[in-house]
Formats: sequence, C-alpha cells, structure tokens
Amino acid sequence: MAVLISNDAELDTLIAASEIEEAVLCTLEHEGVERPVEVSVSFVDDEEMRGLNRTWREIDAPTDVLSFECDSPFDEDIPADEAVELGDVILAPGVITAQAAEFGNTPAEECRLMLVHGLLHLLGYDHLEDAEAADMEAREIEVLRELARRRGDDPDDVKIGPTTRHQGE
Repeated sequence: MAVLISNDAELDTLIAASEIEEAVLCTLEHEGVERPVEVSVSFVDDEEMRGLNRTWREIDAPTDVLSFECDSPFDEDIPADEAVELGDVILAPGVITAQAAEFGNTPAEECRLMLVHGLLHLLGYDHLEDAEAADMEAREIEVLRELARRRGDDPDDVKIGPTTRHQGE
C-alpha cells in the first residue's frame, strides 16, 4: 500500500500522517482489498475545494471531501501483483473544522470520518439511495470503531451522524 499525502498550502491536517495511513489500511482491510494499492490524500483550502466542487459537481460552494476514483482493486483484468491506482481523496480541513461542532465531533473525529467516507467512495460505495446510504454509514462506523481500537480508544465512544447530509449542497 502506498499513500501519497499532499498539503501544498501547509494546512492543519487535523490528524497525523501516520493516522491517515492507518485509516487507509484499515478501510482497505475492512473491505477485503488484498492487492497492492496506491491512493492519494490531499488537503486543500476552502477556495480550492470550492473550485473543484464547482468544476466536478457544478456546486459553487466548498465541501468537506471529494473523491476521484481511478481503478478498482477488484478489477480482474489488472494483474494481481500490479498496484492499483485507487484514486484521490481531497479534504478541506477548514470546512471540516467548521462543521465538526455542528455534527457533535471534534475536528479530528470529523476528519477521520470524511477520510473514511472518501475512501469508501473510491471503493465504489455511494449514498444516492437510502439503502446505499445505510450500508455506507454502517461501514464507516465499523472502520472508525476499529481505528479507535487501534488507537487504544473506546470504540463505543465513536458516534457519527448521517454522512449523506451533503446530498443537497
């Protein structure tokens, strides 16, 4: 597994690089990804996120996370020993920090959630339908609780609100 972390604007990433890598690893393990994977995690300021959101989603507002998937780790046409370029997760720590309290999270908790959310999008999950949203949110909480265990925190303390709240931006 290779994780490229970009933070050209030198923003507060809210969680350490080691925790970002652990979140990627934990999500991939949870989803049964056993092959080599490359993923990019980038931190951008609100204005850059607004531009990306406007360009790719036609929503003229910053958002917390965007995901751009490349290849599927489950694609049988890609040789098993070849690394799969999973895609890019782009996080806006300014937006994440601003919304964290509203959703009952610390900025670090909200960042973990948005990172896992973005990674699940790269793995093909979505939340357009209610059943998809429920499945995605169940997977998010499972991964976040496992991450809490690995940090030595109480997994029962991990709570999330519905992450599909961003549909109507």
